[in-house]
Amino acid sequence: MGGYPSSKPMKKSLGDLFLREKTLKERGEKVLGFTLTSPAFPPPPIREKILNFYKFSFSYSPAGGDLGLREVLANFYSKKWQVDLKKENVFVGNGGKEVLFILLQVLLKKKGEVILFSPYWPSYVGMVKMAGGKLKILKTSEKHGFYPDLKELERKISSKTRALILNSPCNPTGRVLRQKEVEYLADLSQKRNFILISDEVYEIYDFENLYCSFLKFFHKNIFCVFSASKIFSLCGWRLGWGFGDEKLIEEMKSYQNDLSTSPHTLSQILMREIFREEKKVLRYFSKNKKLAQERRDFVINFLKEKKIDFIFPEGGIAIFIKIPSKFKNAFSFSETLLEKEKVSVAPGEIFGHKKYFRMNLALPFEDLKEGLKRIARYYS
Repeated sequence: MGGYPSSKPMKKSLGDLFLREKTLKERGEKVLGFTLTSPAFPPPPIREKILNFYKFSFSYSPAGGDLGLREVLANFYSKKWQVDLKKENVFVGNGGKEVLFILLQVLLKKKGEVILFSPYWPSYVGMVKMAGGKLKILKTSEKHGFYPDLKELERKISSKTRALILNSPCNPTGRVLRQKEVEYLADLSQKRNFILISDEVYEIYDFENLYCSFLKFFHKNIFCVFSASKIFSLCGWRLGWGFGDEKLIEEMKSYQNDLSTSPHTLSQILMREIFREEKKVLRYFSKNKKLAQERRDFVINFLKEKKIDFIFPEGGIAIFIKIPSKFKNAFSFSETLLEKEKVSVAPGEIFGHKKYFRMNLALPFEDLKEGLKRIARYYS
C-alpha cells in the first residue's frame, strides 16, 4: 500500500521530515523526493472517458461499489487466476487503505490478534490498533533477505489469532512469495481458522516472474486487496478493491455505509470502463512493468558498483538500502540526506528496521541518477 506512512510516535517522526521537506521547498530549494511509493508513470489515456462520463457521476454509488465495476473486476481476476469469482465477492473502497481499514474493523469487532511480519508497511500497525486488535510482529532475518519463516509462523498461531497480513510483492523489501508458499499459507489459514489478508497492490511489478496471487487458491478465509494507485498511477483517484467471502463483504458494506456511504462515483465509472478494455489493460501493465524494471536494474547496478548493501527487489517499486555504518540509525541518516543533500527517503524505523531506508524506484531516470549520486557520497 502507499500514501504517507504512519507509525508509533518517536522522539522525531516521519512527519517532522515531511514538514522540513515542505519548508525547504517553500524556500525555493529543489528536493529530490524518494519517500512515497507513488509511480511517476503516465496513467491510462482517460481524458475522453472523463469527458464522456462525468455527467453520470453526481449520485452515490451502492455501498461496496458500483455493480458494473464489481462484475468487471470479478471477471478480470477470475480469468487471470483461473478461479470462479462473483461480483458478490468484490468490495470497492476509497483506496486500498479504506478496504483494509474496514476489513480490520469488521474482523476485530470481538478483538483478537493479528500476525504481521517485519519489515512491514506501517499503516498496518495503525489500522490494527485503531480496530482494537493486538499485534503479534514476527521479525524476519536480514541474513535471509527478510523472507518470512513459515515454521515460526505456525508456532505463533494461537486460538486468539484472527488474521495474518501478508504483502507480496512486499513494501518495503521487494520480496515475493513463491506459489508453493502461497498454496501452503492458503491451506494453513483453513486448517488453523484465521483470515489471511493478502495485500497485492504491487501485483504488476513482478520482475522475476515469481508472483502468485492468493486468488489462485481462493476460499472463504482469504481476502486479497488491490489498488488503482499503484497499477494505474492513479493515487489521487482513491480507489481500491478486495475479494473475500460473501458474508464478510456484506458486513464490510454495512460498515462503509456508515463510514463514507460509498466509493467515489466518477472514479468507479472510469475504472469500470478501463477494465472493460482488457487487452489495453494488459498492454498497459506490461509497459509499466518494463519501465519499473529498467529503473530497478539501473539502481541495483549503481549500488553494486558502489558496494552499497541492499535487499534485492524481486518486485514492487521500492528498494530497501542499508544505511552507512557511520550512522546509528536510518532516521539520523534520512535527516542528514534531507538537510545536506536535499534528498528525502523513508527511514527504516517506520517499517520496523532501523538499519535500512526505503527509496522509490518508479521515478524519472534523471532524478534517480542525481539522487543516487548524492546518497553515495556517504558510503565512501
